[in-house]
Amino acid sequence: MSQLERELGVKLFKKTRSGIELTQAGRDFYGYVRKALPEYQHEVAHLQQYKRESTFVLSMGALPLTEEYGFAECFAAYRVRNTSVQIKFYERNQNDLLDKLKRNKIDIALARTDFLDEDWFEYTDIVQDELVLVCPSDHPLAERERIDVGELRNERFILLEEQSEVTKMFLSACNAEGFNPNSPLHHTRHRMLIKAVQHHMGTSVLSRRLVTTYQATDIACISFDKPLYSTIGFTWLLGEQPSAIAQRFMDYVKSDFAKRYHLHEGRGGALRLPATES
Repeated sequence: MSQLERELGVKLFKKTRSGIELTQAGRDFYGYVRKALPEYQHEVAHLQQYKRESTFVLSMGALPLTEEYGFAECFAAYRVRNTSVQIKFYERNQNDLLDKLKRNKIDIALARTDFLDEDWFEYTDIVQDELVLVCPSDHPLAERERIDVGELRNERFILLEEQSEVTKMFLSACNAEGFNPNSPLHHTRHRMLIKAVQHHMGTSVLSRRLVTTYQATDIACISFDKPLYSTIGFTWLLGEQPSAIAQRFMDYVKSDFAKRYHLHEGRGGALRLPATES
């Protein structure tokens, strides 16, 4: 402590009867350190890529959909080929992931890129997936192949949380048709929404892949007349150039994903999942 005070030229601590307390200068400096330390730790981790015979740490977050889309297999394949890279993985919702990026708690995030604030983030798209209406197989709409959003104004919905990009996109489509959907129930996890649909609690709107991999025979997926697509990609903090390790990881995952599922590029370079799957 004395060495730090000598270096700064001010008193940071004072002795009291109960121990040691911060001076006003100490409190000011502590406030600065709390903000600066995460950036310093982030840069130290970034510099590890230049050390020989080193274990590199890649800190990343992802939405809870890596199993359904097959990203988990891509991650595992990368790890087998790059044993010197230690991946710290966090599964969170969209808002939490973006908050972690802003605070330099993670290097990159696998997130939805549809409504990203480009004043804060940069990104590279990986895959587009169609949004579909999800209903019980005995619902009057279940036999339809396509449906207009305007026909759903009297439906009862159970949707992902209001901050979800999927929900935002669907609400925007409903507003364009002149109504707000009746949605008394929201949840952060798509699996819970699918179970709610199975129990006839209402209909939902989800990415097709999240529903089809669930392999439930008592629910149906219906496309919209005006297709809605949501895009998933890697994102990082604006101005924070991804490290060489992070860039190679992202490139590998996108390439491996495309090879596994024989996908072709859609708009913006994203791979597009087929509208129907076996």
